[in-house]
Amino acid sequence: MNARTTYFKNVIVPGLILSGVTGVFTGAFIFFFKWGADCLAGLSGDIYGFVRDNLAYLPLMISGLAALAVLTAFFIKKEPVVSGGGIPTAEGILRGLITFKWLRALIGMVINGYAAFFAGLPLGNEGPSVLIGTSIGRGTGKLFKNSPAWDRYVMTGGAAAGFATATGSPATGVVFALEEVHKRFSPMILMVALSSVVFASFTSGALAEIFGRSADMFAFSALPALPLKYFWQGLIAGAGAGIMAVLFIKGFVFLYSLLGEKIRKVPIEVKLIAVFILVGAAGLILPAAAGSGHSVIEQVNGRGMVWYMIAVLLVVKVVLILLCGGAGATGGLFIPVLTVGALTGGLIAELCLVLNMPAEYYSAVVLMTVSAFLGATLRAPITALLFFIEALGGINNVPFAVLALFVSYLIAEITGVKPLYETVLERKLRILNKDKVPRIIELEAVVQKGAFVIGKATRDIFWPPSCLVTSVVRAGSDRISGARMDKDGEKVIREGDILSLRVQTYDQNETFKLIRDLVGADPVPSGELEKRPEKRLY
Repeated sequence: MNARTTYFKNVIVPGLILSGVTGVFTGAFIFFFKWGADCLAGLSGDIYGFVRDNLAYLPLMISGLAALAVLTAFFIKKEPVVSGGGIPTAEGILRGLITFKWLRALIGMVINGYAAFFAGLPLGNEGPSVLIGTSIGRGTGKLFKNSPAWDRYVMTGGAAAGFATATGSPATGVVFALEEVHKRFSPMILMVALSSVVFASFTSGALAEIFGRSADMFAFSALPALPLKYFWQGLIAGAGAGIMAVLFIKGFVFLYSLLGEKIRKVPIEVKLIAVFILVGAAGLILPAAAGSGHSVIEQVNGRGMVWYMIAVLLVVKVVLILLCGGAGATGGLFIPVLTVGALTGGLIAELCLVLNMPAEYYSAVVLMTVSAFLGATLRAPITALLFFIEALGGINNVPFAVLALFVSYLIAEITGVKPLYETVLERKLRILNKDKVPRIIELEAVVQKGAFVIGKATRDIFWPPSCLVTSVVRAGSDRISGARMDKDGEKVIREGDILSLRVQTYDQNETFKLIRDLVGADPVPSGELEKRPEKRLY
């Protein structure tokens, strides 16, 4: 069997089929999940309005919020991965840093997500959708009993499909998998993400037609094109977004340290009850403070708020989002980030009006700032730019958005703050690995007949986390003269190759299992193969 046939059989067919099925399942599940979330968010707003007019029911509302907090804590204890933002958790799973039970995580994320929406927490459904898609990817692999080595690829497709379905942005979903989740370009990642996103988008679009609902995140029309003489708006939007992104991330770091480490002994139930009730109080006093912020973005974009209300709401929203994240409440951070960006953009747009900008460009400044804040906060400028074009109607103002993104990204890089999702993930890993000490080990492995890695470039393979392929020795070659370094990951692996690996691991048994799933045999300590030539295939 030649290399092209092997590649088609071992890569194209399973990749497209498994990720395509995952996309169908994810598109359908997320469509109904979003529908339920919208219903609960609307019901939450009605309840807050009713209690605001009938304060005698305030004790009942407080009791209900406390009960939802306790329910959330229960599922977090059962499956810790459902705490905090769904996207950084999914990234940890897809990079092999976090292990989880897919069905338990799926159920816990749905229930806790709905509890957050019903309570009016300022969190979105995009993060849970990504983790749900990841869980469905694992479940699809179990259903078809595919090789464990395909697991993270299919889950990556599910994550991309979950993001694309939740935001109504298929192209952004594909780039999200490359730039944000794995932070590298790979043909295999591109293949599984494209397949899952295409099938998920068609599935959710068909269901939207059947049930008369929109699959889009926003209904914004194309923004008016800014004249070149207003390039300074991009500079101001980028500067404001960059400064706000730095403050926002530093606030997250502070509250994560305070709520997650310095008062670690306080039960999670107590933390969540306090946060849920605080959100309830804010929602009664300032209705726009409750909820994910979707309606706030639309209101600010339509210039439906005066500047001082935008400023007040910005402060309140930021504080509540940081408290919810620090306490570990289940929910997405993507729409809250967009909300903070929109409120920041509203203030910047008001400033631009004072500087004689025509009012017709107000929305363009707001949404440019949203994109710039998203790019600086996540440190994913391509994803942010595509989202600006695809979901925010910014196709006419791409040069201005690029300028704003450049400025905001530069400010974030100069100040040295880490991306938001990396900050959240690091905190979760510290909690999960608090009693473990990592080890660095040197290993060798012989690629067995029929192994998953055969015919694939090393850069396309999801090795265990913190694993480097330091050299490849071709089958039949001398171990010294035949060894080749592979720093660019371009070597295509063949049967009988000897791989030299350097791994940093918290769990040696799990690492050995992951390598065995890839190469078909257990790795051995470096140098062992020379002592046991009978283990080699040549």
